[in-house]
Amino acid sequence: MIRGSKVILRTIRETDLDTLFNLMSDLRNRGAYYPLYLSSEPLLRKDFHEAGFWSEEMGGKLLICDKEDKIIGMIFIDREPSYFNGFELGYILYDEASRNKGYVTESVSLMIHYLFSTRPINRIHLLVLPANEASKKVAVKCGFKFEGIARGAFFHDGKNKDVEMYSILRDEVNPSQEQGTV
Repeated sequence: MIRGSKVILRTIRETDLDTLFNLMSDLRNRGAYYPLYLSSEPLLRKDFHEAGFWSEEMGGKLLICDKEDKIIGMIFIDREPSYFNGFELGYILYDEASRNKGYVTESVSLMIHYLFSTRPINRIHLLVLPANEASKKVAVKCGFKFEGIARGAFFHDGKNKDVEMYSILRDEVNPSQEQGTV
């Protein structure tokens, strides 16, 4: 577990699967910018039983929980192509009442420090739809820099859309950012 002042990031337990499936299956929990595709419950359980949604080399999913261990969202990392030395980071808050309270900013900050402390990578990037002002604010607050636009790279809500790329390099991490405890 990675503990911050507001959130706990932790791996997914088998006892979380029913709650997680319900949260992931309700499209109202996705907000305006998260992908809308659905997964089946058997596939979710199969993927969980293979590796628990976590691989030190390739990345995976961690739950974002409040201090009472209630699941409020998920943060995930995916290995970038082999010619990049880093990870892509993404997140979702399922609970609308938990939005705009700093949970995502703290989760991203904790994950940045975790990844740079445990892996020999040099960069982490976020992809953000241009209209997603909340995610742009998270990126800037956490020290990410705008790199550019990938035109038509993301299929969402029935059409291809541009995405903005933000990245942070190892030597750009502010040591005063909250690091959390393991």
